[in-house]
Amino acid sequence: MTYKVIIVDLDDTVLDFKAGEVKGLATVFKAFQTAAVDYEAWVTAYSKINHRIWREIEAGAATQPLLNERFSKTFAQFGQVIDGAKAETAYRQVLDANDAIVTGADTLLSQLNQAGYELVVGTNGKTATQYSRLALTGFDRYFNQVVISQEIGHAKPSTGFFDHIFKLYPDNTKSEFLMIGDTLGSDIQGANQAGIDSIWIDNSKQLGLVQAHQATYRVQSLSEILQILT
Repeated sequence: MTYKVIIVDLDDTVLDFKAGEVKGLATVFKAFQTAAVDYEAWVTAYSKINHRIWREIEAGAATQPLLNERFSKTFAQFGQVIDGAKAETAYRQVLDANDAIVTGADTLLSQLNQAGYELVVGTNGKTATQYSRLALTGFDRYFNQVVISQEIGHAKPSTGFFDHIFKLYPDNTKSEFLMIGDTLGSDIQGANQAGIDSIWIDNSKQLGLVQAHQATYRVQSLSEILQILT
């Protein structure tokens, strides 16, 4: 298969989102807790709430109102009332400054760029945060186009998200597009619905979805992607 346009997810595909998340959550917890709460229990509660919220966003719900609720809903489970929007702002400031990258990401993007592929960021998330992190890591130099869910009004796995990218490349057929991502429920499901091939970076945390959302290729490291494409 000859690919020409490669759509690359950002969080936990080439940018280490978890590194910023850990710092951000600790910042919010320290700044907003008003009573003794077990931090690990709080993080567990947040993770469940955040997962549900992002499923709603990926299904088409408005992003910011939901994000403004995730910390207030988390603290509410421990009997505390906080300003969710202020907590979200504090969290976002830490994420915007996160320049951590996934091992091998710079090599992958550099070599794909040198090989002549058209590289497109295809990510869900906040516009300002993603542009900030691309600039901080220097990864912005590798991409020809940047497509962010908040900016275009569509989130993966919706076909609207991928249709937006297809319109940027009217001379390319779907067989020439490839999606690279770590999340089966958005990256791989989205690619399947859009009718394009995909590479799933298997983080071994989504095994229950493997049969439901089959990727064209399955790898466990970014170096394996280079073996497929170069």
